[in-house]
Amino acid sequence: MSTSYLRSSPHSVRTAEASFAAPSDPALPRNAFTVDVEDWYQSCLDYDAPITERVVRNVDRILSVLDECGVKGSFFVQGKVAETFPKLVSSLVAEGHEVQCHGYSHRPLFAMNGRELRDELERAKKTVEDAAGASVMAFRAQDFSILAGNLWALEILVEVGFEIDSSIFPMRSRHYGIANWRLEPHYILVNEGARLLEVPVAIWSLGWTRLPVAGGGYFRVLPRRLIERGFRAISASGRPVIVYCHPYEFNAEELGEYRHVPRQLRFSQGIGRGSFTDRVRRLLTEFPFGRFTDVLTAWGLR
Repeated sequence: MSTSYLRSSPHSVRTAEASFAAPSDPALPRNAFTVDVEDWYQSCLDYDAPITERVVRNVDRILSVLDECGVKGSFFVQGKVAETFPKLVSSLVAEGHEVQCHGYSHRPLFAMNGRELRDELERAKKTVEDAAGASVMAFRAQDFSILAGNLWALEILVEVGFEIDSSIFPMRSRHYGIANWRLEPHYILVNEGARLLEVPVAIWSLGWTRLPVAGGGYFRVLPRRLIERGFRAISASGRPVIVYCHPYEFNAEELGEYRHVPRQLRFSQGIGRGSFTDRVRRLLTEFPFGRFTDVLTAWGLR
């Protein structure tokens, strides 16, 4: 097992290769379908706004698509959503889907100091576990907000009790990501021999270029055939495809309810929503998707 250091000022982290291989059994899921469960207005515009019934209705839209395609998914649930609608979370578990953690407040982690971050993560884990009636082991930061400058957050994740993370976007984009980060699942080595399995979302490597085909807004704006090519290339390179989406992306009409939101923002956030559900339905049909930790197990990562 080889190790390497990735440095950010003033912190550095040590990473190590993880041993894994594509599942030989075609019945096993090769790729993970994940949902970051949040309410659009609260998560994107006002962190102090109440969670609304929209999130429940939009999750129902996702469940209909998953049921139609015969796929079980993983739902990374925001703590405030779990507090407001605990029955939504418990119903996901009852229907055979997986529940994991997506922070508590949706404030970016890089804006928090150590004490604030620990409180955020502890509240997130407890509220989601209380609603799910089961322990959670995996975490994804709101807006991929573990960046080069706050890699120390990974240590607190381990201290709080998380074993798997999917927070680091392995390319630099306008708002998030770390350039040249490992694309494949790997370990973060922290104090006293502890380690955290880091599982990046789907990034297609084209020579010196990296193209995000992971989901969210990229599913809305990139050509469908390009996304499919990216999935096949990632699979051929020996990596699982990890995709993510949000409940509100399955509701093409929702933004029309926010008349006080600037028209330009509603337009940019609405691009591609009309075809989003059909696009996801096709991808779920074309590629073998399943629950996040089931996929990791199939690849020998657990």
